[in-house]
Amino acid sequence: MTRSVRLLWALVALVVLATVVLAGTRGRAWYDARQEQQAQREALAAGRQLAVNFATLDYRTVDADTDRVKQGATGEFLDSYTTSLSDLRTVVTQNKSTSRVERAEAALVSGDRDSAQVIVGVVAPTSNTNAPDGETKTYRMKLGLREVGGTWKVERLEFVG
Repeated sequence: MTRSVRLLWALVALVVLATVVLAGTRGRAWYDARQEQQAQREALAAGRQLAVNFATLDYRTVDADTDRVKQGATGEFLDSYTTSLSDLRTVVTQNKSTSRVERAEAALVSGDRDSAQVIVGVVAPTSNTNAPDGETKTYRMKLGLREVGGTWKVERLEFVG
């Protein structure tokens, strides 16, 4: 084999190796981007649902309603919600309060594969003993979400103007 043929084969091998390395790198980046996009979609859907769960209360089903919220909570939000639960049950039951979500819109503020920030706007007709005919309330919430064991949960919830 002549020197030029060996050089040509070495060049071909180098090009093939570079192509494989580039394809692997690009493939991994593509895969990571797809995983992050999927996580963001799941976080957005979960944030919307968790806000709906939070704004849905009925004095006749208050235990089931608050349990749904607790199941979707973690960290500081779970701690503060659990701490205030007894007072919340009392107020909701005594005032015969009901709140159901009529409409909810959500937007992703930021997110990666295990955490996200979501803004949710909720329109919720409510009624209680002071407003038996009901009134429509609008809430805007910023949710800090964390992926915990394959499920997105709220770790922070704040009302925003």
